[in-house]
Amino acid sequence: MEYLTRSQIILLALFVSFVSSMATGVVVVTLMQQSPEPVRQIITNVVEKTIEKVVPTIVEKPGKTVVVKDEDLMVLAIERNAKSVVAFTTTGAEGEIFSAGVGVIISKEGLIITDKANFNSGLLATTINDTKYTLEVVQNAKEGSLVLGKLVPATSLASTTPAQVFTPVTFGNPGVLKVGQTAIVIGGRDGKTVATGFINRLDTHTTTNKETKEEITILDNIGLSQRFAGTSNGAPIITLAGEVVGFVSLDEGAGTQSGVLVVEAQNLLDEASKSSALTPKL
Repeated sequence: MEYLTRSQIILLALFVSFVSSMATGVVVVTLMQQSPEPVRQIITNVVEKTIEKVVPTIVEKPGKTVVVKDEDLMVLAIERNAKSVVAFTTTGAEGEIFSAGVGVIISKEGLIITDKANFNSGLLATTINDTKYTLEVVQNAKEGSLVLGKLVPATSLASTTPAQVFTPVTFGNPGVLKVGQTAIVIGGRDGKTVATGFINRLDTHTTTNKETKEEITILDNIGLSQRFAGTSNGAPIITLAGEVVGFVSLDEGAGTQSGVLVVEAQNLLDEASKSSALTPKL
């Protein structure tokens, strides 16, 4: 060994390692062939389970493989909805400005869904792209928590302000929600504060179909792990898919918080569409 160069020693070590590996493989195969069937099956199962654990979850696309991360989905969901959330204010008797919750744009024409309690302080106003708007009530359900409104330019600017095209959100299906799913909420005083958590409860009730006698489970409320202040009243509840499935509804007097289903918002929109509420006035 003392007459071998460093390179020769390395090559010798690699050769010995290779021969050892081959010998080990031959011995293992021989033992496997000689072992009883139950033992071979156990070893095979262990190898398969080990392989499953080390293979990452991937999404395959033609020509490339993409690893999907929740963080990436969250960023996309926030970007998709950030422009559709507006913060409201009200003006006090002495001209002071108060925060009055948020609203969510649901049409390019400026239709808004917000919580009914936000109107308790008076007329709601907001500023979008340097233009001031007030919120005019379009549809209101007596038993519901939400209100459908429309953004109207301030009176002094109505005749000179060009019509804006707003960015609406996309409604999702709350019926497929699961406890533990990520829940993203955009609200706060500026309508831009992001809070992330998860759905920690789905309140339901059961009813029976009179014709089929089949029991049907109906979702009533989305419970969230996050707790919010009144400045986020009316904020959207967003999934990682970027879809709005509900709205934060707060009763600060009672200290309660609920997640109103997007179904109520859709019903308000449908009722307004059936009536003359959304018909352009000539």
